[in-house]
Amino acid sequence: MSEKQISEILGFIQRRFPMDCNWTNGNCWWFASILSARFPYLSVYYLPVEGHFIAGALNTYFDWTGQIFPEETPILFKELEKADELWAYRLYRDCVL
Repeated sequence: MSEKQISEILGFIQRRFPMDCNWTNGNCWWFASILSARFPYLSVYYLPVEGHFIAGALNTYFDWTGQIFPEETPILFKELEKADELWAYRLYRDCVL
């Protein structure tokens, strides 16, 4: 991912989301979804140990705090849906609905 793209994403986060609306604690799915909708080259990922959704592409990841560097391997949510439908359903039920 280019520095220009990273800067554009960080600027968007700072401009559009100055207030924390539990974006890292309860609404992380929604924030990752907003970022992936605004920047189509980003996808939603899940951090299973942390229990946190993030947006990312090409080993570059973001949440409400900005660019993040996960200590665990993020799982692409679309791949998780294919690999374990039950787990994906529970995450969707508990975090989205």
